[in-house]
Amino acid sequence: MFLPKFKITTGLRAIIFFTLSEWNKAKEKFLMFKRGNYLNVQFRYNDKGLILGPLIGSPFLGIILEILKNLQIKEIIGFGWAGKLNPKIGIGDLFVPVKAYSLEGTTKMYFSKRKVFYPDKNLLLKIEKKLKQKGVEYKKGKILSVDAPFIFERKKEFFEKWNKRVEAMDMETSALFSLSESLQIKSLALHFITDEIGKICYEIPKEKILPKREIIWGILKEFLEGI
Repeated sequence: MFLPKFKITTGLRAIIFFTLSEWNKAKEKFLMFKRGNYLNVQFRYNDKGLILGPLIGSPFLGIILEILKNLQIKEIIGFGWAGKLNPKIGIGDLFVPVKAYSLEGTTKMYFSKRKVFYPDKNLLLKIEKKLKQKGVEYKKGKILSVDAPFIFERKKEFFEKWNKRVEAMDMETSALFSLSESLQIKSLALHFITDEIGKICYEIPKEKILPKREIIWGILKEFLEGI
């Protein structure tokens, strides 16, 4: 298949910002003067690592993960938003998936018989330790990743099947975990819970997110530095 050339020299770690809002903030916070654009995804990088975004959906994520593998990236944090399915978590919570169920199609191409995937244990322990040291409250739980969230929300049987099995839903986490496992990359995901599945929402809960976000930027910077 044809792919545009993308040859850069960077470090071993990457942060993928799934949403446009988080990516726009990241560009302000991470002072990386080397930059590029690949398949309409923006990159910022230095000799320590790279950040990129926005990137929505598992199929596109699959392509980018293959590219990052070719760049010798060893560790990845995916950072984005998710919708809550379970009352155990609340709007505005920082959510750390410890188990991901796949209802998206990209994972099937790598693991035809598996539907459950996990973050890297050591990376998870490291980031959890930093969150606790910084005093950041967060929730852990299971997440479901889908390709067509609107269909999921409209079909009552989907909702009733999953709302007691998982805490949240997104479009990327299971692919991040599964492809990282296949490509031998360590990965984990962090999400802000911005809405509730099945209810219309037009604004994110900024007043609940902003204080945590400022602290998390510091943790993400330390991750890129290898601290």
